[in-house]
Amino acid sequence: MAAEGKRTNKISLRTLRTFVTVAETGTISAAAQKLGRSQAAVSATISEFESMLGVSIFFRKPTKGLVLTPVGEMLSLEAKGLLAHSDEFETIAGAMGNAIEGELSVACFTNLAPVIFANLISEFAKRYPKIRVRILVGDHEEILESVRNGVSEIALSFDLGVPDQFKNISTVELPPLAVLPKSHRLARAKAIKLAELVDEPLILMDLPHTREYFLSLFYSMNLNPNIRFRSRSFETVRTLVGNGLGYSILNLVPEVDRTYDGSEVVNIPLAESLRPLRVNLITLQRVTQRRIVRTFSDFARGHIKNWGNRAGVGTDAKIAPYPNKKS
Repeated sequence: MAAEGKRTNKISLRTLRTFVTVAETGTISAAAQKLGRSQAAVSATISEFESMLGVSIFFRKPTKGLVLTPVGEMLSLEAKGLLAHSDEFETIAGAMGNAIEGELSVACFTNLAPVIFANLISEFAKRYPKIRVRILVGDHEEILESVRNGVSEIALSFDLGVPDQFKNISTVELPPLAVLPKSHRLARAKAIKLAELVDEPLILMDLPHTREYFLSLFYSMNLNPNIRFRSRSFETVRTLVGNGLGYSILNLVPEVDRTYDGSEVVNIPLAESLRPLRVNLITLQRVTQRRIVRTFSDFARGHIKNWGNRAGVGTDAKIAPYPNKKS
């Protein structure tokens, strides 16, 4: 009884359009022909509409067909206004979805931001000056959450722990490299085995998923690294290495070997065939992407692949699952 008198109406735009068309044509048959529906379906829609409202909206006159009641006339005006607004909304939404202009939100994994992302955004802005890009830089979990909750429409990150609700578009694969101080005994080697470094102090890139990836490289070779320092900052890791405090394993190679404080590092390939990291563009599954998102995705794929070719990065390596640490 407490809910009596509180009617919740769920009136569809199709119902309103049927109502307005019947009002304009004056007969069920003419409205059915105009709408491309059966007479029975149109008649049922009008009956359901009147039942939902609890009032009569048409007078049934044998010689004149259907004529609006005073209530029906008032409702017809309101319905026409709603339908006009709906049509306008569809036009605006369609324009937003297809225009090569407007605002685009893009997220990027923190380590990729200074090495690849900044130049990507710069070149994209030159090609598409009418697209304003908002950026968010964070760790892997932060950028996935930003895509999940709609803050970002697309993200650039590695293929580390990406749930099935996301769609991955691959660009390049980056093999792991040994990062050594320039004065290291192996700094001139063409390739290094992990076993040659394992007893030395390791400076670990310590971000969610990233740390597990780097440790898995050692575990896959039945090696236990000697971790001396951990850092969430890509450049801090390189600077610690440059100051002779240990070595690291990283996949990204900046354009210059010099670190922030002027020390230098070298990047040496690893002799073993170890799992690379794939740089992916990430969006939500089952969400239709706006045209400017698709435009950015296509541009980014080409830009990153060109960067990979200049850096001598392979793109066809097969991805193996993470090896687990053996107890």
